[in-house]
Amino acid sequence: MIDQKTIATYFGDDASLLRKFVAVFVRDSPLLVNQMDEALASGDRAALALHVHTLKSQIKYFGYPELVNRLQEIEQLAEQAEASPLLPGLLSAFNRDFREAYAALAAIAG
Repeated sequence: MIDQKTIATYFGDDASLLRKFVAVFVRDSPLLVNQMDEALASGDRAALALHVHTLKSQIKYFGYPELVNRLQEIEQLAEQAEASPLLPGLLSAFNRDFREAYAALAAIAG
């Protein structure tokens, strides 16, 4: 769910600025999600951590603390010396929840 307090913190009453940020997110985030999936599939955990970190920073602007927390967990596991068997399940759960957030934000972008 979009957090109105977070929106107000970053965008104040500037609806135009919010729409611009959302439009960029709607345009760019599917590529990042695909890159995350590809990095996991190829075992490139450094790339996974980088893409996760980038997306996490963008999602923070809109609230979604559950998604931010899940991305933080994925990023930490991706940065560990040993591959974690939890990563595929966490990324799958993130992707499911991301689709809902993406749809809500896409509605704002128009």
